Amino acid sequence: MRKVNMLLLIIMIGSILVSGCGSNEKKDFYEETKSTDLSDVTIHSLTLNSTDKQVEEVFGEPDFTETVEEPPSTYYIYGEDEKFYDLDIKLVDGKVKRFFLANNNFHSELGDLIGKSKQAVFQMFGSDYYERTDTGADVIGYFDKQNKTNIEFTIDKVVTGIIVSEIE
Repeated sequence: MRKVNMLLLIIMIGSILVSGCGSNEKKDFYEETKSTDLSDVTIHSLTLNSTDKQVEEVFGEPDFTETVEEPPSTYYIYGEDEKFYDLDIKLVDGKVKRFFLANNNFHSELGDLIGKSKQAVFQMFGSDYYERTDTGADVIGYFDKQNKTNIEFTIDKVVTGIIVSEIE
């Protein structure tokens, strides 16, 4: 009897810990987060669904490329180092599906937020955001439900990275 009670207690504590932690994926915040218009978000003149040719016209040939088989995609990487780059662009079927800005070397209104505070993000995008943690970093994100776009800002006292992606 005592072993059964101890086992039940362990199961209850485990259940509480698991349910208390919850998931921390951006899709889990989709329903509860109000939509924000992100239709003006660009990296220079590029938007999601720009073509690989348009990317090369704006940024030139990538410094590095990486091809992934599953899911089939190509990454254009700009910067002096393949691991610590300035800009990473994910292409699927020749169309941009995600931008990742790691610094403000590509001066644009969006890139200029890198190095700024959370408040600068709130001033530009408003209060309809979610917060989560991803690989130990604090993240603030917005959804544009009409245009199926998501933007996330990695924060470490200031903005350290920006990801613009399609909502899958």
